[in-house]
Amino acid sequence: METQTYTYALLDCSAHDHALRDLKTRFADIRWQSLFDGTPEEHLEAAAPLLIATPRDNKELLAWLEQLEQAAPSVSWIGSPYALPVLAQMLTRRMECEINDGQQVVLRFYDPRILLGLPSALTAQQKRYFFAPVTSWIAWEPRRQERYAITVEPATPADISRFAFTPISLTLAQRDQLMYFDKENLYDSIVQQWRDTCPDDIAGIKPNMLREIAITAVARANSYGITDATAQHLFAGLMMTVSPSFDDNAIVKSYLKAEDVPPGDRLSNMINSLPSEAWEQIAASKRMDALFELPADSQSGRA
Repeated sequence: METQTYTYALLDCSAHDHALRDLKTRFADIRWQSLFDGTPEEHLEAAAPLLIATPRDNKELLAWLEQLEQAAPSVSWIGSPYALPVLAQMLTRRMECEINDGQQVVLRFYDPRILLGLPSALTAQQKRYFFAPVTSWIAWEPRRQERYAITVEPATPADISRFAFTPISLTLAQRDQLMYFDKENLYDSIVQQWRDTCPDDIAGIKPNMLREIAITAVARANSYGITDATAQHLFAGLMMTVSPSFDDNAIVKSYLKAEDVPPGDRLSNMINSLPSEAWEQIAASKRMDALFELPADSQSGRA
């Protein structure tokens, strides 16, 4: 007897302002479930990853999802032998991830760019376990403008039991391998931040050059140990609106290198404490070539 295959779309609502509202109003009869159900993020339904049943005969629903897929990396397509509530629970479980000897983080595989990086980043056993609930998983790769299918290998009982009570743990090397996909998302959001907050400062700069400047900003922030995305956005904002070379200033450097302050707090401490004379000096010594100036140890870090 042939096993039934259910078809789904996994939609990252955080990439679209009105996706949840549109889903509820335009497709009231469609079944879906948030992967945040039963998690501390349960209340963030409007920004949640949603597993949506996709009947093949519902052309309007499929066309809407394809529009969202083209507008932003946010949709992947799943075939599975499991019904919606069961598969949703299994995928929610796979969001649990450990780094840094036990630190709990969310594995954002509902971003197609992260999803497409997983097969090469996970160990063979991790990969078999992770993709065990599905028979197919396809996602659009925006830079190549193509859909890619992930090769799903059958999981053994040993693969499943290995992660029954302990989440997938990613080593530093595995996270570095995934970093390209995370950085793509980060670069895009930094460029969008500039467009939203300082359009006059970026007027005339071509999109590909803006991306290069975003790469520079992230690399320079990383060189000071600043890896928090919010702080990196702040660093990029200062580069664009105050001075591309603001971190040349000796007082600024002392804040950015303050070992007794968590890296994510250094910029806000600096902004709150820097005297007006220092800001004036930063503006007077502005170097526009620093927009593309990577730290010496980050030259190989371009994605």
